[in-house]
Amino acid sequence: MARKIQFDVSEEAKTPEVVAPAPAPSRAPSLSGMAKSLQAAAAASIREIETRLIDDSAFKDRIDPDAEEILDLADSIRAQGQLIPILVSPLPSGRFRIVYGRRRLAALRHLGLPAKALVRDLDEDQAIIAQGQENTYRKDLSWIEKATFAKQLLDAGKSDELVCDALNIDQKARKAGEKLTGLSRMRQVAARFAPELIDAIGAAPKVGRDRWYEASQILEKKGFPPGNQSALTTEIAAAAARGMASDDRFTLFESLLRRPVAGKTPAPAKAPRVETALGSVAISARSATITITKKDAADLHRWISDHPDAALQALRDAQQKTEQP
Repeated sequence: MARKIQFDVSEEAKTPEVVAPAPAPSRAPSLSGMAKSLQAAAAASIREIETRLIDDSAFKDRIDPDAEEILDLADSIRAQGQLIPILVSPLPSGRFRIVYGRRRLAALRHLGLPAKALVRDLDEDQAIIAQGQENTYRKDLSWIEKATFAKQLLDAGKSDELVCDALNIDQKARKAGEKLTGLSRMRQVAARFAPELIDAIGAAPKVGRDRWYEASQILEKKGFPPGNQSALTTEIAAAAARGMASDDRFTLFESLLRRPVAGKTPAPAKAPRVETALGSVAISARSATITITKKDAADLHRWISDHPDAALQALRDAQQKTEQP
């Protein structure tokens, strides 16, 4: 069953108040108990924190947003204020780590304003679940952002179960003990793409799993491992610099994948086959194949098998005879 962490903020708590952080939960609390504790303490934990004291998460659940997107959000916050708090977790150094709300944090940094934040003492796994679920339940992450987030967690040694809980995927399969197909596809696609290429394409919010998976297969078949995708990345990044939208950049990427690879000779066309009374002849630019079956000419088949040099010489003699004036 998915582990969901939810934060409810009461009307009275919308005005920030500087208070001491709530006592840390026990080392291994039940998730349901943790959710109730967080729910009850959320209103009392809203604080204003200088953004310079807030560090980024070690795990990115979003491809870096466009600068214009951050500026638009900053304009909204300037006009209406920060309506929704971010979530942070305290660090032993006295600083804080962002759990979710990275775009709001970037906009507040641009404005030079402190951040309204819920402060909760979460261990790393609890923070990952909260980070993933906050975006997943808002249906705000694109498929490739979920895939790259999953890869970061798996590369850090996190379990498949934790990743599935954070992204709320493959829950029925886990319950039935079946293969985690959703996570498997994310793992395959993220492994075939260079991170720089994904960053150049962007979040591509309208592009789903099937198109990403098909593109990853073509990448692999055409000999573009993650370490050899710089040319593609350069072209996509140039399109981004021209202002092309992320979904359109993915479409451009698909077209680039389907063009011939420089330096590779196209596969020769299949040789045409001519049927004769004794067998068949297939001619291509590189070879000629004569096929004689025992059924059609058993004696000739046996003679060629016993005298291959004489058979080829007979063909050469016949060629020279027909080419004489």
